[in-house]
Amino acid sequence: MSPRRFLPLLLVCSLPILGSSPPRQAKKAVAVLRFDNNTGDARYDHLGRALAAMMISDLSVVDEIQLVERERLEDLQTELELQQSAYVDPSTAQNVGMMVGAEYVVTGAFVAVDPEMRLDTRVDRVETSEIVKTAHVTGKKDEFLALEQELADSLVDGLGVVLSGEQRERLRAQQEANRIDDVETMLAFSQALCLVDGGDYVDGFEQIQKVRDAAPGSKIVQLTFDHMKDRAAADAKDQAKERAGRAIGGLLGRKRAPPPRSRPRPAC
Repeated sequence: MSPRRFLPLLLVCSLPILGSSPPRQAKKAVAVLRFDNNTGDARYDHLGRALAAMMISDLSVVDEIQLVERERLEDLQTELELQQSAYVDPSTAQNVGMMVGAEYVVTGAFVAVDPEMRLDTRVDRVETSEIVKTAHVTGKKDEFLALEQELADSLVDGLGVVLSGEQRERLRAQQEANRIDDVETMLAFSQALCLVDGGDYVDGFEQIQKVRDAAPGSKIVQLTFDHMKDRAAADAKDQAKERAGRAIGGLLGRKRAPPPRSRPRPAC
């Protein structure tokens, strides 16, 4: 075959190869709800807030996953005044997922904490209400990082995401950066989040300072500290103005309008 005839044939044969790269897949929208306390010990009622926050922060480095903000989920659950556990009732998880535009919802529960922690988790597909993954994770309560890593791996697998070696290293680096080693510090972190979720930034900031002292190298704790700092300062200033206004109004004999009703605050 002459070179002139061979060249067009080569170009034609090359076209499918040049256009064969697979299209970039859309990210999977995922909502991680706070985990329930099924231990029977009220001391752990808010521990699920911290774990959900940790999972959201850790999985945020996985390119294939788009996570719903924890604060948005907390606001929604408060507004709906959910009485039924999203872990117990898949339809509750499905409703929340639909309202935030999530494709998958992750729910879970603490079954035991002492002497070992056990977490039961589930991944639901919102569109079909199908349970695509269940897992039981068990680990020592004072080795929280290992427990967290096992849980993250389980959730990634349940979402059908295959991590490359580089992606897995990035996930491990994020987990190490967020590291909190023991349950007691996680409980303190949970209380800080609970106060913030209820709009109490002043007390929440005082609490997160204690957490930062206990876990000084934790990235997620530092970010929460930074977020609360400005809000706490602004709220403290507003509270001081309100107290001064009430005092002046009392001296002048004026009646001040009652403050607007706020949403019920969680008992932290």
